[in-house]
Amino acid sequence: MLLGLGLGVAMAGVVALAGVAHQAGAASPEKIVFVSERTTGKGVNNPTGDAEIFRMNPNGTGVRQLTFNQAHDNRPLLSPDGQKILYRSEGVQSSNPEGDQELYVMDSDGSNQKNLSNNGANIHDESPNFSPPSFSPDGTKIAYTSIGEQPSNPEGDSEIYVVNASDGSGQTNLSNNGGLVTDQDPYFSPNGQKIAYTSRGQQTSNPEGDDEVYLMNALDGTAKKNLTNNGWSATDLYPTFSPDGQKIAYASVGEQPSNPEGEFDLYVMNTLDGSGQKNLTNSGWGLTEFTPEFSPDGQKIVYTSEGVQSSNPEGELELYAMNASDGSAKKNLTNNDARDYYAEWGR
Repeated sequence: MLLGLGLGVAMAGVVALAGVAHQAGAASPEKIVFVSERTTGKGVNNPTGDAEIFRMNPNGTGVRQLTFNQAHDNRPLLSPDGQKILYRSEGVQSSNPEGDQELYVMDSDGSNQKNLSNNGANIHDESPNFSPPSFSPDGTKIAYTSIGEQPSNPEGDSEIYVVNASDGSGQTNLSNNGGLVTDQDPYFSPNGQKIAYTSRGQQTSNPEGDDEVYLMNALDGTAKKNLTNNGWSATDLYPTFSPDGQKIAYASVGEQPSNPEGEFDLYVMNTLDGSGQKNLTNSGWGLTEFTPEFSPDGQKIVYTSEGVQSSNPEGELELYAMNASDGSAKKNLTNNDARDYYAEWGR
């Protein structure tokens, strides 16, 4: 099961979360940025227990709080060079008087916070799954999900856009599939030529209309291809590329031979055609794993796990790491009484 995160994330009757992995430069040591509702600990200043953005070392040490407000700050994402953090913020503040979901960017130490989208109260730069935005490998573009009536989306449904990362200009609707198809969860490939995403709704490549993982050209949204195509019984969400671009990790929920319990598990598959689908977590009923995130060398995946287990007897949301090849060597990184989630691994 998934406990509520205080943000009402629902998808086809199931609540889910996601994370995204991105290439990073070698200018600084590896870091993991994540969301936490903790109120105590060294350097923590969060008396209201709202969602704030933190960073830590890959082994769970060196935790540092980066945002300090009463807004809901979520879905942090490190830029490829590790110097910026892109995130979503929801709640009334001077840079967002309407209090809707907006895209922000800040320096990696939490300074110089800037609202990039600022589209007003009727346009929400978010996903129905609360999936994160995505930097292009060169850091010049951002792919994200936007909902609400606007000239480029008169139906107001969930569509995938790209904008310039420096100032939010150059907004372009890439998916633009009409009001009956929902597109979300965008993720740039390491070479910047493709975007993996989730699409839901009846279309020629998906007659059942369930959630499937797709690829399209990052330049113009052409050449859309259904990679998972698992039929109505499985819901596939939140794709994320390995650093070499050969694999895609994603979350899948629904009864299938590799997941007879039908709970949320983490999978990998081949990027080219969706073949070689492999269940990495497969922890049985009562545990939910989501938000897969590759390490920069592709050897590890950091993710969120919820449910009672020996490494998490309380069963709350915790951040874990495991081997990306086979899901072995699972380790609880956060292991505290607060909920920790939405991890992104970079430099």
